[in-house]
Amino acid sequence: MTSDKAMKDIFKRTQILDGAMGTSLAKLGLASGCNEELNLSQPDAVGMVHRDYLLAGADIITTNTFGGSRIGLADYGLAEKVREINLAAAKIARDAADSALGKKRFVAGDIGPTSKLPTLGHIAFDDLFEAYREQMNALVDGGVDIIIIETCQDPLQTKAALAALSSLSAKVPAMVSVTVQNTGTMLLGTELAAALSSILPYRPIAFGLNCAVGPRDMEEHLSYLQACSSLPILCQPNAGLPQIKDGLATYDMSPEEFSDILSDFVERFGIAFAGGCCGTTPEHINLLAQKIKDAVPVIGRTPMRSSVSSLFSAYDLAQEPRPFIVAEQTNVNGSKKFRDLLIANDFEALSEVARDAGRSSHALDICLATPARAEAEDFKRLIKNLVLKVDCPVMIDSTDEKSVEWALGLLPGRSIINSINLEDGGEKANRLIALAKKYGACLVALVIDEQGMGKTFERKMEIVGRIVRLVGSYGIDLGDLMIDTLTFTLASGDKELKGAGKETLRAIAAIKEKYPDLKTILGVSNISYGLPPQGRKYLTSVFLNRALSAGLDAAIINPKKIVPFDKIPEKMISMCTRLIDDDDCCGDPLAALLATLGNGVVPTGRANLNELADVSPAEKLAACVADGRKSGLGAVIEELLCGSTPTEIINGILLPAMERVGGSFSAGKLPLPFVLESAETMRAAIDLLSPYMKDSKVAVKGAIALATVRGDVHDIGKNLVDAILSNNGYQVYNLGIKQSAAAIIDAVKKNQLDAIGLSGLLVSSTEVMREDLATFRDNGINIPVLCGGAALTRDFVESVLRPVYAGEVHYCKDAFDGFRKMETITSHKRALKDA
Repeated sequence: MTSDKAMKDIFKRTQILDGAMGTSLAKLGLASGCNEELNLSQPDAVGMVHRDYLLAGADIITTNTFGGSRIGLADYGLAEKVREINLAAAKIARDAADSALGKKRFVAGDIGPTSKLPTLGHIAFDDLFEAYREQMNALVDGGVDIIIIETCQDPLQTKAALAALSSLSAKVPAMVSVTVQNTGTMLLGTELAAALSSILPYRPIAFGLNCAVGPRDMEEHLSYLQACSSLPILCQPNAGLPQIKDGLATYDMSPEEFSDILSDFVERFGIAFAGGCCGTTPEHINLLAQKIKDAVPVIGRTPMRSSVSSLFSAYDLAQEPRPFIVAEQTNVNGSKKFRDLLIANDFEALSEVARDAGRSSHALDICLATPARAEAEDFKRLIKNLVLKVDCPVMIDSTDEKSVEWALGLLPGRSIINSINLEDGGEKANRLIALAKKYGACLVALVIDEQGMGKTFERKMEIVGRIVRLVGSYGIDLGDLMIDTLTFTLASGDKELKGAGKETLRAIAAIKEKYPDLKTILGVSNISYGLPPQGRKYLTSVFLNRALSAGLDAAIINPKKIVPFDKIPEKMISMCTRLIDDDDCCGDPLAALLATLGNGVVPTGRANLNELADVSPAEKLAACVADGRKSGLGAVIEELLCGSTPTEIINGILLPAMERVGGSFSAGKLPLPFVLESAETMRAAIDLLSPYMKDSKVAVKGAIALATVRGDVHDIGKNLVDAILSNNGYQVYNLGIKQSAAAIIDAVKKNQLDAIGLSGLLVSSTEVMREDLATFRDNGINIPVLCGGAALTRDFVESVLRPVYAGEVHYCKDAFDGFRKMETITSHKRALKDA
């Protein structure tokens, strides 16, 4: 291998590559089915070809190893001679280059495409990777200066070769040369931009074209590379188009014509490496060398913008106008249709959903995480089905490392991994970053660390700094990293989240100022979760507009579920803006928005205050609970106490009223904030009754420990359950996030609990729940367990979780369902006690 200084000097003038090895061997009467075997049987003849090209003026000669991988040699029964053949080839070329007089000459280890296309399923990525690694190891040990990966026809094959080279302990630069057909694309329909996008993360020292066509047919593509590629250009055309004569391919372009056209291209396009492919001879190279001896290449063009690609096309992450749109229709958590098709194993229909979503997006957010399914196998089946059909890059949305790697090994373009975080201190993030490095993928990082989700501006920025340092340590460009500052719903009524939108927008602006190359991304529609459908569209759209103004680069959205900003009523923009900014100067902005959405009509299940004058005290109290209204509550309670006991008021009025509120919520007729207001009214009513109860104390109806299971930092749903239960007479021990089975068992032993509540958003959390239940059982715990979370289904709870536990296991589809389950559990317990 040559020195770093010599490699830098290589760009001071256009370097001459050699011509065809096979053509020269054929002229010597030595061309055989396996030219690589001649490195062992006819080393002098191979050396003579190298010397002829050196004498012709070549600066770089290429080893006789185009088909020298285990895959290629296996066709001739020579698979076990990979190392021997490649070492011999490298030595022959090295000796010839080192013995050449005059200027320094270089040796390029030649890597061909093999006859197998991984995108078409001919071979697995890992098998191709290992075959290339074996061949390259021998070439590097034999002393090559450069590896040239040439005649590339499948982007996935090219990535396997580049990944193999990157995995070697010795660092050798790479050049990549793709073959563009007469159609203007690579063999599988890949545009040059897509091929370039997929190899840029590996940082080759040159990228260009070889084979397939003569120099004339490369002009348009060279012009594109001159205008759009940041890499030095390589060009090795055939000596014209092949003509079949007597059953053999022949090339009729003369050395004069070949060198005239190519030397013109060298001057016009600033080509850094020029030589010949099929049909070219030392005469072609000699004339070319004479005509471009003083040519200086164009190096250091404007750096390319970060991009991703499908098999066919490339898409810049920096879209003008912003944002880069990532479709959420292919996410099982964002699309019931997609989820149902997956459960039905209809992968053809899933591919059609992806194809339709791709028409209005720049990438697809594919999430297949579903309890009781093999996620990695689902990714394998879906990607094999859609990769040749969908002209849209893929964002792999999974917390399962195996699924991520499976998907990356099947996707020929440049993909995005969604996502990494620091919840375990970065251990898992390091493994995923290593996968991104191997497969050339972009990364999404969430502002989550050991303490949980970053909800404030300060916490978000602290985590961003850690992520930037970690990803940068792997040599990944900041432009290939997308930070998700997290979007929390403003429609829950949760006081902790009132300023969530404002904090997120502030973080986006600060990131763009501090790290200009860093990309930002949001799952925008999360901001409006819990609102009626039209309200969701308005709030999501206004928030998206605000985020773009702050500098947002990418958005995970369904374009059909947003409204053009100029089509949103001015009043609605004002209402949504107040909610986002947590502006309560004119009252509660959420309540105002909900009232506006309802055109002044109180939602179904709410009481109209003007209709309460002539109703009974019991009906007034029930209406106060339904309305979430504490004003006048004391007077109603006093009126009721004239004829009823506190217990009768609680059991006969308050609990049934709260049950009706829960029914309206479950039916989608009542927004969550109103449920919480009703729960708070219920608590206020009980507090007012407390002095009239025996011993001036209201009996606690039951006790429960709530916990987000280990490995999961999501706590919003759990906290909503806490709020509803706490306001309805229950003692709640909220243990927090990432709780181990041991911590939950400890809480059970320390407290007189009626139930345990397990929460988790991730699909991986459903497996943790199963493990925890088995651990509870083994430790003699059998109190009822309530399980809730976005990834859970009733079938999974009943068929997978329930059988591993000794006691009751209940599926809770939402926070209020958890309340109803606790009511059932505690009432049953009281009935048994009374009996």
